[in-house]
Amino acid sequence: MSYLRRGDYERMLGLAVGVLEARDTDRVWCLIAHELMRSLDGAVLVMKDVEWTPGRGVVEAWHRDTLRASVLEGLGAEHIRRGYPFAGYYGFRTDRSPLTAAQLVGERMWLHSATASATRESFGTRHMLGVPLPDIDGHVRGFVVHRAGEDFGERDRLYAERIQPLLAGAAAQHGLLARWQSLVERPGPREATDRPGPREAAGRAERYGLTPREITVLLMLSEGFSAVGMARRLGISVRTVHKHLQNLYRKLDTVDRLGTVLRAQEVGLLPAAPERQCC
Repeated sequence: MSYLRRGDYERMLGLAVGVLEARDTDRVWCLIAHELMRSLDGAVLVMKDVEWTPGRGVVEAWHRDTLRASVLEGLGAEHIRRGYPFAGYYGFRTDRSPLTAAQLVGERMWLHSATASATRESFGTRHMLGVPLPDIDGHVRGFVVHRAGEDFGERDRLYAERIQPLLAGAAAQHGLLARWQSLVERPGPREATDRPGPREAAGRAERYGLTPREITVLLMLSEGFSAVGMARRLGISVRTVHKHLQNLYRKLDTVDRLGTVLRAQEVGLLPAAPERQCC
């Protein structure tokens, strides 16, 4: 029977702390890529957090030797975009168990497939392990770890299964932070010179002592999420959500949800409410 070592769980805890403290959205992906490739002996990690098709959309691959992402292009990228055999499996099932390509279609069929040829040519790898995320928008999302040498074993799949909830929470944190940045940095129709840039927006959050997690809670607060809805989206307890809300009230010197949103709009932590048109 396979089992995980204490060090595996310690690294997962370290990853969770790193993700919660990361103010740069790219930093979140870098931390995840490093941990997955290190613990699963992967050479390349392909992430699917946004929708792309075989013919269009940017696909990035993180490489273990450089820990940097590169954009996939050419015929090989087209095969990788198809997501064979994971797209066909996870796209029509609720099962989100981490599985290898060979498990899904058989080792012989996988190694003789066009996708396997493309990964060998592009990455020098032979095997893939799919680590899907929960389906929240109708699209298959998640990570594919590529490895040379022997295929992924039972211990690797157990590790991937244990880290899945953490990855789901990290992906939610990343998406909310990215949306917050795009909202506060996007100029309105008559206020292009008044909107903060990327560094200024982050600086404002730091001046008020807001953590990246509190920023995401503030964004969801402005979008009308209930405490239960926030908890489900972030993968945390309702009690923890209320703790974040209390911290926001204290740091922004407010007493309720509406006052907190209005205060955040006033100081540039949220986009200003659109002006009402007079009839």
